Amino acid sequence: MLCQFERLVYPQNARAINPGSYMVAIYRPCDKLRDSSGKTVSQVKAVGYCLPTASNLRYNMEGHWSKNAKHGLQFEVDSYEEVIIPTREGVIAYLSSGQIKGIGPKIAERIYDAFGDMTLEVLDKEPDRLLSISGISQTKLKRICDSYLTNRGARDVVAFLAPHGVTPNRAVKLFREYGSETMDIVKNHPYRLCEMAGIGFRTADKIAAGMGFDALSTERVDAGILFTLMEAESRGHLCMEKRAFVKACLKTLDTPKLTEDMIANRAVRLVHDEQLVCYGDMLFRAKTARAEAHLASQVKRQLRNGKTHTYTDLDQELSQEEAKLHLRLAPEQREAVKMALSSGISIVTGGPGTGKTLIQKAILDIYQKNNPAKEICCCAPTGRAARRMEQSTGYPSSTVHKALGILAGDDGEYGAPEMLDADLVLVDEVSMLDIYLAGHLFDALKYGCQVVLVGDADQLPSVGPGAVLSELIASGTIPVARLDRVFRQSAGSRIAANARLIRHGSVGLEYGSDFEFLDSASIAESAQTIANLYLQEISRYGVDNVVLLSPFRQKTETGVNALNEALRDKVNPPTAGKQEVTKGSRLFRVGDKVMQNRNHEDISNGDIGYVTGIYRNGDDCTVRVDFGDGRVADYDTQDLDMLDLGYALTIHKSQGSEYKSVIINLQCAHAVMLTRPLIYTAITRGKEKVTIVGERRALCIAIKRTDTDQRGTCLAKRLQDSAT
Repeated sequence: MLCQFERLVYPQNARAINPGSYMVAIYRPCDKLRDSSGKTVSQVKAVGYCLPTASNLRYNMEGHWSKNAKHGLQFEVDSYEEVIIPTREGVIAYLSSGQIKGIGPKIAERIYDAFGDMTLEVLDKEPDRLLSISGISQTKLKRICDSYLTNRGARDVVAFLAPHGVTPNRAVKLFREYGSETMDIVKNHPYRLCEMAGIGFRTADKIAAGMGFDALSTERVDAGILFTLMEAESRGHLCMEKRAFVKACLKTLDTPKLTEDMIANRAVRLVHDEQLVCYGDMLFRAKTARAEAHLASQVKRQLRNGKTHTYTDLDQELSQEEAKLHLRLAPEQREAVKMALSSGISIVTGGPGTGKTLIQKAILDIYQKNNPAKEICCCAPTGRAARRMEQSTGYPSSTVHKALGILAGDDGEYGAPEMLDADLVLVDEVSMLDIYLAGHLFDALKYGCQVVLVGDADQLPSVGPGAVLSELIASGTIPVARLDRVFRQSAGSRIAANARLIRHGSVGLEYGSDFEFLDSASIAESAQTIANLYLQEISRYGVDNVVLLSPFRQKTETGVNALNEALRDKVNPPTAGKQEVTKGSRLFRVGDKVMQNRNHEDISNGDIGYVTGIYRNGDDCTVRVDFGDGRVADYDTQDLDMLDLGYALTIHKSQGSEYKSVIINLQCAHAVMLTRPLIYTAITRGKEKVTIVGERRALCIAIKRTDTDQRGTCLAKRLQDSAT
């Protein structure tokens, strides 16, 4: 009997289904079905164990009819097989996924409207019938047929996953990874979908529940355990404390009969299977444990093998450098330079205005003067930070990614780095290095080179997992120069002075022309104020030199998404002839300022660029973005989710950048996000002017809030343990 699930009779709630549960459900026959008297049957009551309940599938059920004195005629199910429904949504999603060249969303709709549920059969057996569709020529038909034959193995996967919210592009990537096994995995082992980035536990869980998977199955519990750690990693943690981890797993799985002991027992099994790793009281996924342990090992190697040049008289060298630069270094700045030049690995940390940039130039000048034949590598995590480094030191600089020759794949992860042929490696904005990029950097260092790490340990940690800079400092195994004194020799000195006050927890900030606070308790009024202020500032400084920062991406009128739409319409309004492209709720037009939101090839998460062209070829569309430094990237329509508008940024995304004018919105409605590192990072993006719009109480909450969630990481402990 071919049928489709309609509703559950017993148990009344799907959450109450247990292993081996007896079930009663109502199904709708898909073919004409008549009873013994010849009447058409519109519903069938089926009984059996672990009956299927997914509404997006049809089922071929095998069994027999029986008549119960109390419940009447029933179909007793012995077994069943799932059959994919070629829904309009699933078929159109597959056709317009970008995998079949020549078919975009509009033509896909025309094809389905013409052939309906027979569409895929027409493509298989009578593709010439597509010539009747407006927009399909003989040439385009050949292109469609060639790519369809190449990709049709993915169609069932796309059609099956589309109703579950899995994008066609992601579904095709699943097919490419698992090949002919894909449908078996999707239907019989759905939790394996969690192995691929972009398909989370909750999506896999929804699919599994619809197919009758037991909520207490070891496959589900194990997937929930691993997902709990992956979710923590998305918030920057590498590991979790064991007791907190078990409680978080219970929350993830949300299953009443699941106990802490059951979670703990499965976690022990996953440790035994080397999917989880214990280190002290902390629990890691194997991948993150390896990454952290490897970085600790590489740092230890650098401590052991890093070599230094012997200088006749560093004090004299510093005096000559001061004469060259026409300034005097403060005692702590001189000591920082001497430490860096005398150590195989060292860290220079301090806030804005404390002289980190000046120290970098002094280190580089003295090193090059005494080692003219040796190679120097200067790099930073972002293109903006690298350009600023080059401008301020006079030495060629690049992104860390470019220096290491690493490109990100479709999953956002990097390949192996190239070895650095450098004798001195100077890295700025080290607070932005996550555990993986830091690992690549240390892997690439040649034997005997010197490494100088520069950064502000009080800023927000990296977007990716880990807290590398603060952990290296906390380990006590690496020489560190801490700069705290602010030198007021430049415009914008209130910014540096207030950064220092914030770092020490003081709310008594200094205000003036370069550091202003505009009171606005209303979020709607704040949105209007900051929009007007943004236009005023870009007319003075230019759009490249102004940024609007907010703690939130969504939720309010002062969230980044809403602000970006409002600002774009003012800065780059639509005009006749200006090309635009839309994907879902996203709209991009030529001239838009955009930001990359994940690593891909040589474009890094957080890079800012401009849309320079939108090119159409039938239903196909290409968006070209210039990121500067000679980096130009083309995006197909299905890749546009890698871009966001870049007029307003979250404070996290602004790390590593500096702007002449920074506008910050702080409201009490943002309270859950407000922390000292957040506001400190926001104001230190400003070089000449900072304007805060919002509520003073929100500013005070941020400055005083020190009980923030510390990142789960054991890098400092691993370094200390390896040093003993």
